[in-house]
Amino acid sequence: MMTAPVSETAALRIALAAKALPQIPLSQLLSLLVDTLGEPLTEKKLRQLSPKQLREIFSAQPEQPDRVNLAQAFAIFNSNEVDTMEAPEVLPSAPLSGKKLRVAMTSNNGERLDGHFGSCLRVLVYEVNAEKHQLVDVRPVTCSESGEKRSEFMLSLISDCHILSTLSIGGPAAAKVTRANVHPIKQAQPGACSDVLERMQQVVGGKPAPWLQRLMESTERAVEGVPC
Repeated sequence: MMTAPVSETAALRIALAAKALPQIPLSQLLSLLVDTLGEPLTEKKLRQLSPKQLREIFSAQPEQPDRVNLAQAFAIFNSNEVDTMEAPEVLPSAPLSGKKLRVAMTSNNGERLDGHFGSCLRVLVYEVNAEKHQLVDVRPVTCSESGEKRSEFMLSLISDCHILSTLSIGGPAAAKVTRANVHPIKQAQPGACSDVLERMQQVVGGKPAPWLQRLMESTERAVEGVPC
């Protein structure tokens, strides 16, 4: 039984997580969190939960949340800001011209790069040239499998991109991404996607590394209808 008070922000995270975990009643979720984290339940403790810890919390439950539900709950507990984790809207736009990159970003909330490759809610796909960037697709992570099947699903979401920008990715997963001809880049901190994309615009408009130059040239030829 919980005896210590819960802060307002921690309570909001728990309430949102409970909505993402329909198999687990709110009272039971509170009890499981107290058993794992101890009292009082604080926002700091909730944000330090790892995906593995979250899976272990529910491992003994008769009806366990699936991987998609767990990913959403983890995003709610782990995010910098408490929010509803809504996806951004893709606005109609013409394809960018000239040399450009197609960039995948792991996200949980709006147009923020705040997701881990193994537990994000969605992948945002952007086009980037020297002048601008634009969101062209939002791809929800709907796979409830783990291990190899999840890796294959995630690869299918980014296979048409040149670069993967993410908060974290394990060594084996990064190797698979690289073998799929997608270059993984880890970001040290969560932040707005636009911050990373603006830096990429400078790279595209400057003197990119030879491997990146080849990627952009092949993309430009493909857009113009010239065989690669």
